[in-house]
Amino acid sequence: MKFLFVGALNTAFGYSVYAIFVTLHASHNIALTIQYILGVLWNFKTTGIIVFKNHDNSRLIRFFMSYIVTYSINLFCLNILIGFGVGKYLSQGIMVLPMAILSFLIFKTFVFKEKKGIKNANNAL
Repeated sequence: MKFLFVGALNTAFGYSVYAIFVTLHASHNIALTIQYILGVLWNFKTTGIIVFKNHDNSRLIRFFMSYIVTYSINLFCLNILIGFGVGKYLSQGIMVLPMAILSFLIFKTFVFKEKKGIKNANNAL
């Protein structure tokens, strides 16, 4: 449930950034890039702390790498949808749920996964 709440908050932030830049006549590629850049630090803190109860800033590199993966997939699919004539706003709206699911799986298995038998010192407090 926490991931859904934080995901909705992060999605609202990210989609708003995307929509603002598309409204300002930026290409969808530029708007998506700006959305991802601005969202990385915001989402790292909200997802790490609220969802995974993890304050370990050393995981930012993994988080950033996960965003490169999701950004690439999102951009590829966005270009396909727009190529089929789906509008820029609707295309990104369609991509929100699949990207949220993919992000959660990557965060859970790669970014915020605790090693067995080792508890994060920040979480032990």
